[in-house]
Amino acid sequence: MLALLGEVLVDLIEENQDPLRFRGVLGGSVLNTATTLVRLGFPVRFLSEVGEDWVSAWSEEEMRKRGLELRLFRHPAPMPLALVRLDAEGNGEYSFHRPFHLPYRPGPEGLRGARVFHFGSLLALEDRVEEGLGLLLQEAEEEGAFVSYDPNLRRSPAPKEKKRIRAYLDRIDLLKLSLEDAKLLFPEDPVRAVKTLDVPLKVLTLGREGAVAFLGKEAVRLPGKAVRVKDTVGAGDAFTAGLLALLLRKGYGKGNLPRPSLPDLKEILEGAIALSALACTVRGAYLPEKGLRSWQVRYLGDEEDLARGLPPL
Repeated sequence: MLALLGEVLVDLIEENQDPLRFRGVLGGSVLNTATTLVRLGFPVRFLSEVGEDWVSAWSEEEMRKRGLELRLFRHPAPMPLALVRLDAEGNGEYSFHRPFHLPYRPGPEGLRGARVFHFGSLLALEDRVEEGLGLLLQEAEEEGAFVSYDPNLRRSPAPKEKKRIRAYLDRIDLLKLSLEDAKLLFPEDPVRAVKTLDVPLKVLTLGREGAVAFLGKEAVRLPGKAVRVKDTVGAGDAFTAGLLALLLRKGYGKGNLPRPSLPDLKEILEGAIALSALACTVRGAYLPEKGLRSWQVRYLGDEEDLARGLPPL
């Protein structure tokens, strides 16, 4: 079982400016990753927060429909929103409206039985979440879970937030981040800085240029996959889902992550890039069913292969 922690937002995507009109979908970086993992057949527990208004109730029902096992902290507040404007290349400009102020409390045994704990994005930077996330990281260590982190930054982090991110780096096995993230964290020499971090596996996405993985002194870099882009919303989240799915499919976890073969790492990176490219072929973060099934057969095997070969979760 994989456990993931991240915010839930209702994304209001601009459809028209005069009059201003939006299309509403359920969003959140880690939620997008969790949704794709469930659709690929993995059991997923999703830890997050919701409010108490009707939008919160709708959001919770939508998450249940996706097949997620939910562990939700409830706030006496309305549901957070993200207003999204897409540019000509499909890249999103965001305006966040986040009304939660109480400390996040994950509840007991949130990671019981988890082989993987993945977290990140906006939620992981907030003061009010620090204690609760710290408890989850401690529980992940006790469970022997493989820990993955994706900063998914939208702005330059404040000094206090940078300090928090560096503390996370001491407790994780996999760091996945975009080149934009790396530039915000390490403006002087972002690629070199990521390569030299003391994290077992670092994976840096490079947009259309593909991605590079750093494992010890080794590096594997692969080009991007050319597709007709509708928008890039959720592309990085799909990449993360592919990365985690393929690491698990090949039997890597906490104990043996520092020792994957370079051919395995190349195939894992290739599959994650392909899944990210698939996300760019549709509007929004929900991957097309036919394309997702094709990816699953290509990289994870068909249902019979999965039944025989997927390590128990």
